[in-house]
Amino acid sequence: MLDTEGVIEGIFGEAATGDLAGVMSWWAPDGILEDITLARAFRGHGEIRPYLEMYFTALPGISFEPIRLVVSGPTAVVEWAQSSVIEAPLDGTPGVGTELFLRAVDIFHVAGGRVQHESSWYGDGWLRQRLGGGGAPPPPPLPVTPPLAANGARFR
Repeated sequence: MLDTEGVIEGIFGEAATGDLAGVMSWWAPDGILEDITLARAFRGHGEIRPYLEMYFTALPGISFEPIRLVVSGPTAVVEWAQSSVIEAPLDGTPGVGTELFLRAVDIFHVAGGRVQHESSWYGDGWLRQRLGGGGAPPPPPLPVTPPLAANGARFR
C-alpha cells in the first residue's frame, strides 16, 4: 500500500492527464471532497465523479502540477498555480473563453492508500465575478465535514 506522498503523486499524475477514471481510482468510495471556493461538498464516487468531470471539462488546460507539497502522516497539503482558459461552464457560470490564473491549496487526508477527504481552495474571493457570475450574494459558508471533535481536531 502506498504512503500519503505516493497517493498524492498518483492522484495528481492522473489529474494532469485528465484521466477521470484514474483520478477516481485514488478516492475512497465514501470519500468527501469539499470545494471551499464553490461552497459545495461532494460525498462518495457518485457525487465526486460528476464534479470532477465538470472541473476537467471546464479547465482542460490545467495540469495540476504541484509547486509545494507538505506531508505529515496521513495529511498532505498541496499548492499549485496555473493559467487556463475556461472551455465550458464552471459551476454554471457564463465564463467560457475567459482566461484565469488559478492558485490553489488542497488539503488531503489519506488512509488505506486512498483519499478519504479533500478540502480545496482555488482562485480568489472574486472568482465567481471573474467568470461572469454577476454580483449575486455568495452562497452560505460550507460547514466543516466531518464535524470537529471536542478537542477541535477533525481526524484524531
